[in-house]
Amino acid sequence: MQDEVTKHTKKIYDTVKNPNHTFGQKVKEVFMEIFIIVFAVTLSIWLHSWSENRHEQKVAKEFLNGLQEDLTKDVESFKANQRTIAHLDSNYNFLLLINKSQTVDNQLNAEINKHLIYTLTKTNPNNGRYEGFKSSGKIETIANKNLKNNILAFSQQTVPKLISSETYVNFLQLKILDLQIDKNNKTTIRDFVTKEKMQGLFGLASHNLRISIQYYNEAIKQANEIIAEIRKEGD
Repeated sequence: MQDEVTKHTKKIYDTVKNPNHTFGQKVKEVFMEIFIIVFAVTLSIWLHSWSENRHEQKVAKEFLNGLQEDLTKDVESFKANQRTIAHLDSNYNFLLLINKSQTVDNQLNAEINKHLIYTLTKTNPNNGRYEGFKSSGKIETIANKNLKNNILAFSQQTVPKLISSETYVNFLQLKILDLQIDKNNKTTIRDFVTKEKMQGLFGLASHNLRISIQYYNEAIKQANEIIAEIRKEGD
C-alpha cells in the first residue's frame, strides 16, 4: 500500500511539473490521483478492519465452544456436590431431632454415628480458559452482549458466591468435628449431640447447607442457559 501511495504521489508531482499540460489538465489529473490514493487507503483500512474483525470472531467462537465444554463439566460437578450437600443437610436435620429423653442403646448410638459424618465439598470450576480469555482483553470480542454479560455474571458473581458458601459450611463441619474429637469419653453420643452448643451448630450448618443448595441450583441454571445460548450462536 505504501508503494502505491508513493507511486501516485510521484504522478501528482510529475503532473504539476509537466510544462506540456494546461492548468485545467493538471487540476483534473491531480484530482484523479488524489481520488485514487484516498480510495486505495480507505479500501485498505476497510479490508484490514474486516480481516481483523473476522479473526476476532473466529477466536471468540473457538473460546465459546471450549467454554461450553468447561461449563458442561462444571454442571456435573455442581450436581455431585449438591447431592453431597443435600445428604449432609438430611443428617443434620436428623441430629436436630435427637433429644435427651431418648434411651441410650446400641441402636440409637449406631443411628447417631451414621448421621454424624463429615464431607467437605470444594468446587473447582474449569475457569482457566475463561480467565485467560478475559485477561487478554478478548472478552469484548463476543458480539452477543447478553451472552457476554451472562458469562461475566456467572464467573465473577455466581461461582465465587457458591465457593464462599461451601467454605463456610466446611468450616462449620470442622468445628463440629473438633468438638467431637474433644468430647469427654464419659459423655454418651446422645448427650453430646443434644448439647445446646451442638444443636446450635447443627441448626446453623443445616441453614447454610440449604443456602448452598440454592446457590448450586442458581449456578446450574445459569450454566445451562449459557450453554444453550452458545449452541444457538452456532446454529
